[in-house]
Amino acid sequence: MDFETINFDLGIFSTEELSGKSVTNIASEVDIRKETIDCKEETEHRRFAVSVSESDIQQLINSQANPNTRKNTKWSTDTFNKWRESRKNVPYLKEMNADSLSYWLQRFVLEVRKLDGSEYPPRTLYYIVCGLLRHLRDENIHNMNFLDENDLRFAVFRKVLDARMKELLSKGLGTKVRQADPILPKDEEKIWDERVFRLHSSQALQYTVFFYNCKVIGLRAFDEHRNLECAQFEIGQDDHGQFIRFSGRSSKTFKGGLQHLQLTNKDIKHYCDEGERCLVDYYRIYLDALGNEGPFYRRPLAGSGSVSVRYGEQVLGINKLKGLMKEITGKAELQGNFTNHSGKRTCATQLYHAGVDEQEIMQRTGHRSETAVRKYKRTNSALQGHVSEISNPPTSKKVKCETTESENCENTGNENIDPSASVSACEYPIVPNLMKPGQVYNNCVFNFKP
Repeated sequence: MDFETINFDLGIFSTEELSGKSVTNIASEVDIRKETIDCKEETEHRRFAVSVSESDIQQLINSQANPNTRKNTKWSTDTFNKWRESRKNVPYLKEMNADSLSYWLQRFVLEVRKLDGSEYPPRTLYYIVCGLLRHLRDENIHNMNFLDENDLRFAVFRKVLDARMKELLSKGLGTKVRQADPILPKDEEKIWDERVFRLHSSQALQYTVFFYNCKVIGLRAFDEHRNLECAQFEIGQDDHGQFIRFSGRSSKTFKGGLQHLQLTNKDIKHYCDEGERCLVDYYRIYLDALGNEGPFYRRPLAGSGSVSVRYGEQVLGINKLKGLMKEITGKAELQGNFTNHSGKRTCATQLYHAGVDEQEIMQRTGHRSETAVRKYKRTNSALQGHVSEISNPPTSKKVKCETTESENCENTGNENIDPSASVSACEYPIVPNLMKPGQVYNNCVFNFKP
């Protein structure tokens, strides 16, 4: 045995270190080293989380799924199962092979109906089929993608689905899509004039920041508002002026997973003009009233004493949050189909009409393709009127005389014109030699068109 070193499993001591030391001192050093080792092991143990189970893993996956997608998948599956029960001999989706799945899906898309017996629009029928495909994936069945054009096992089914969708469209189903209307500049001005947006009112201030979260930042209808935090907003100033900076997190178009590694979260710096409607002032007062932390939307409270803007700790309810845009437009008595989605459509529409590049619009709205953002662009009434004027039939070659009802159109040089006629606009054929000496025309506007 080599007595030069002695190993106590608590550290290595050389005999030189032990020489000249009392037993008490040696024991103290052993205790210190043991505590150091235990502390190190405890630190490494705290570095990692506790062991996870299969249920923990599945719960994590489910928590990151879109709630609307889950709801649509369940609705599609329930619809198929009710049809399956009415047929009495159709197996469960997850029990079918490729041939059986193709066979029954062909019949399903032709026979499925609404609760009242009417047919589904073609796009809704397609969404039902997509929901069934997601259901198979949830059941870990990934080798039967009946919407994949390269999977020839389902070629006949895709032909049937395509023909059925065309047939439904030819019947007029799905031709009218009800969409949320954008809020035009004149409507926005009316909201301000009606004092729906104000600075020193808890409710009005919340209306203001909600609306401009939609228009300026391009937040979606409800889901992106629900989880909004005060920490995502920053008020600052640089050489260009005062600004509001918003740092986005996960959204419908940016989840941060494997498929989005090349994408980045929304990061918007919006500069504000000074004046009574400077958004920096509105956001600063709103964030200060919330303590600059916690959920962004909370229940507004009545003012107390010198404090006019107050909010409680209770988070704004889901139904209340979903109806904010309808409340805003209702208080301003605007006419149209306005929902929370009108805000994002307003953002895209106004930037589009101002000639902003599509890439910049996509940065605000969060869309990932030009095709997607173009769906949000809506032509306004003025542009539609201009297009209609160009497309209308050519104007007849007549002299148009426009007067008010109190003014008569007098043509002292043409006896066929009745000067006593009280009309707001009258038209007369062009007379030869219009500028013939001796003819006088009073109170008339002549429009000559080729």
